[in-house]
Amino acid sequence: VPMSMAKGLLPDDHPQSAATARSLALKKADVVMLIGARLNWLLGHGPTGWNPDAKFVQIDIDPKEMDSNQPISAPLVGDIESVLDALAERTKPGQITAPSAWREELGARSAQNVAKMAARLAADPHPMQFMGALKAVRDVVHAHPETYLVNEGANALDIARNVIDMHVPRHRLDSGTWGVMGIGMGYAIAAAVESGAPVVAVEGDSAFGFSGIEIETICRYKLPVITVIMNNGGVYRGDDTNPYDDAPSPTTLMSAARHDLLIEAFGGKGYRATTPAEVTAALTEALAAGGPALIDCVIDPSAGTESGHISHLNPKGITVGNITPANK
Repeated sequence: VPMSMAKGLLPDDHPQSAATARSLALKKADVVMLIGARLNWLLGHGPTGWNPDAKFVQIDIDPKEMDSNQPISAPLVGDIESVLDALAERTKPGQITAPSAWREELGARSAQNVAKMAARLAADPHPMQFMGALKAVRDVVHAHPETYLVNEGANALDIARNVIDMHVPRHRLDSGTWGVMGIGMGYAIAAAVESGAPVVAVEGDSAFGFSGIEIETICRYKLPVITVIMNNGGVYRGDDTNPYDDAPSPTTLMSAARHDLLIEAFGGKGYRATTPAEVTAALTEALAAGGPALIDCVIDPSAGTESGHISHLNPKGITVGNITPANK
């Protein structure tokens, strides 16, 4: 079961991958080995969602991480490569096995979830939804396996993580455990400079705004970076209103913003896409050209939810896009 930036270490469609049966794997696993992953909010801090009788083995370079949220039965402190090399050297072939019934149960759940996702991706509503745009990105990236994927945003990250499966190791970078916004364009530049390979940066419109001017750097150095913006006009959605006065909602951005024109100011190629077919055509052309490009994907403003499925943790009376002004 990969965390988001580990996607591709084992191809997501590999028979041994439980990426599409994650909840079942966590719920029933009797032994869990954490390889660099930590029992933070992304993994329910350990107790919730897991088999209550599970034993944890943790590999981490920081000893303070051991027993931080869950008792660790076998703490292994060190860098991942050294620890795994030592384990591989001392493990006998066939010493660790998984019952066939358990593998079949995971496989059946994976197939069920893949079928559900396929049905959702087959829909083609208008205005365009996140799913349609991201399916188009997925299909083109699969046809260009050398491409690095950068992913940053709220819904743009949450949905892309599920839609865009990875098949090549160390080819995905995202905003990480704490969802740091503004890091995506720097990631894209670094990946292009270091690898020389094409980079597709899938960005939420709000996330892009934190460091979007880096497209000037991309154009100045003629880097093979294609920025794909999920433009629904909002931090989470673009149709929030402010119920207290006529001022715009603090989470609603400029409607119909033309990000595609922004890159053209620096000499790059801009595209505006309103359908998945247009996303496919633009991304295919941009990858073939090999230069700086930006695809502004026009997404339904009503699409999107608060990221991370953690709205229940908000203080009572506070909702996204609905901020009570201070008393004067």
